[in-house]
Amino acid sequence: MKKTFPCPLCADAGFRTVHTRGKWRYLACRGCGLVRIDPMPRADQALACYDDYLPGRPDRIALWEEMMRRVVRESAHLIEAHSPLAPARVLDVGCGYGFFAGEMKARGWDVVGVEPSPEGREHTARRYGIPVHKKPLEELDLEPGSFQVVTLFYVIEHVTDPLGLLRKVRDILVPGGVLLLRWPHSTPIVRILGPLARLLDLYHTPYHLYDFSPSTMKRLLATAGLTHMETRPGAPTKPPKRFDRWSASLFGRTAQALWVISGKKLLFPGVSKTTLASNPM
Repeated sequence: MKKTFPCPLCADAGFRTVHTRGKWRYLACRGCGLVRIDPMPRADQALACYDDYLPGRPDRIALWEEMMRRVVRESAHLIEAHSPLAPARVLDVGCGYGFFAGEMKARGWDVVGVEPSPEGREHTARRYGIPVHKKPLEELDLEPGSFQVVTLFYVIEHVTDPLGLLRKVRDILVPGGVLLLRWPHSTPIVRILGPLARLLDLYHTPYHLYDFSPSTMKRLLATAGLTHMETRPGAPTKPPKRFDRWSASLFGRTAQALWVISGKKLLFPGVSKTTLASNPM
């Protein structure tokens, strides 16, 4: 058996393999269920993967924008509904091409981005006039309490130290400030599909370093010192391929309906989630 390391969330040393692809394994902690990649790359190795992660062609950018349109609008609405300090300063970590950052700027917010991809930074600055940091959030020298809102769209699963990232988020949020995360929940589908999951590669190996469940996400946020958490099924994306678009819409809308019908308790497995949390007053 390959040597592994204790779970970074609960310190349990036991694990089981849930997925393999090439030299990579995804391990589920027997203590808390957190799924993580093995071997875990160094932070600088993981960051280097994003130098050419986003395509620069205008047609590809337009497809990404259409795919994320519903997510952007729903997230902007949730932030304005849950932030008592709106509109104010928002930091969009992993801002990509700047679609969400541009939406918030259009709504009157003061927006700053963080993005490792050169294509993403250039597009965000050129199209929206929004400043974007190149360095990871953990390496930025930002004043404590300098933002009212921080957003992480499909970021938390890509970082080597998600707990360290969230502690940095808490540090730069004002008391009562809001964090919004959008994150995938792939492991239930990987387990259902079995060998077929290797072909589909739902973890986007080796880009996804972690896969969270509602319970592990709640524990992670609480350990970082964030409170008043609510997780819901996120608005479905709109992929360019017809079958993918149909599947995303069917499962996404089914998940949202079940969540409402169950009194906001049932979280359909496998569907991307949106989580809101607050920095304590």
